Amino acid sequence: MKRRALWGGLAVLVGAAVVVRLLYQPPEDAHARMHAEEAKAQAAIDALAELPPAQQLPQLEEYLSRQSSIAVRMAAVEAIARIDAPEARALLREALRDFASPVRVRVAEMATRQPQEDALELLIDCLADHDTDVRQAAVQGLQRLRDRRAVGALIALLRDDPNEQTQHMAMGALRAITGQPFYARYTDPSAKRERARQQWLRWWTSASRPFVALLPKPVHPERTQDAPDLTLRTLDGAQVSLRRPEKPLLLNFWGTWCGACQQELPHLIAFHRQYGDRVQVVGVAFDEPEGAQGVQRFCTNRGIAYPQALGDTRTRDAFDIHGVPQTVLIDAQGRIRFWWVGARDVGTLERAVNLLLE
Repeated sequence: MKRRALWGGLAVLVGAAVVVRLLYQPPEDAHARMHAEEAKAQAAIDALAELPPAQQLPQLEEYLSRQSSIAVRMAAVEAIARIDAPEARALLREALRDFASPVRVRVAEMATRQPQEDALELLIDCLADHDTDVRQAAVQGLQRLRDRRAVGALIALLRDDPNEQTQHMAMGALRAITGQPFYARYTDPSAKRERARQQWLRWWTSASRPFVALLPKPVHPERTQDAPDLTLRTLDGAQVSLRRPEKPLLLNFWGTWCGACQQELPHLIAFHRQYGDRVQVVGVAFDEPEGAQGVQRFCTNRGIAYPQALGDTRTRDAFDIHGVPQTVLIDAQGRIRFWWVGARDVGTLERAVNLLLE
């Protein structure tokens, strides 16, 4: 009897466990779901290569829509760039209107897969993008093309863009295209690099006549996306609504432990000093080992005056944050207008805000 009762009790427990297992649904992992969707879309994009271009392009255009993730839109750009057709070039130019910097950077990186005439035009237009990373990717593409018609646009970039790395890359491209000897290493003192820059500008005043003048036709981001319907609470207790900001809102996702974030901080501090009356700047710190007190202490030591919030799972999932730094510029209507992945310089932020406030 005892053995029979024991086996009966075990059967009841096993049955209960089976019922619980069948009824219980573990919480869905938003990141895992998104990665699975991206992998599925990537496989579908790869499979399109077996089709004639005329059949590929309409489907690739769908993957460029704002409903797709940034990673999927980047994959679509890569596939489109491999197609030699006027419709493909039109889609690449349309992708330059994307608010997400990785998509536009990928256009500049892939442009040289197009015929030289079209690649040249697309890359020169990318030199006028507000984002320094897009400009630098375009300079690298023009250096590979080595087309003398790009010289005038590269000289204009060398003259007008204050970013020293962009200037250095432009001088390298100019040297590769023209064979002129004016050059300085990026590790050289700034005075030596400035002398090389001035040599290029003086050379251009007398050498420009034989060169065809191809100047950029800027293509600015126009596609937008509604910001997540979230309200952030800053460490000083203020509430910041992403859908209903008081004025344009610059969110910087970062961490005190992140090297690239620390390199970016002087640019954010300078931007806040100049534009803080017109743009609300908020830092959102993730994975802070010392919590709010550690962030506040770090900001005090570094002279960071704009408010901070702690990132949580809800914020991470809403923006699909897998790494920092990332920065998002939201307009006063609660729409994401610009999204940068990786550190950015103050020039990029300034040019974006000027476009926003025009």
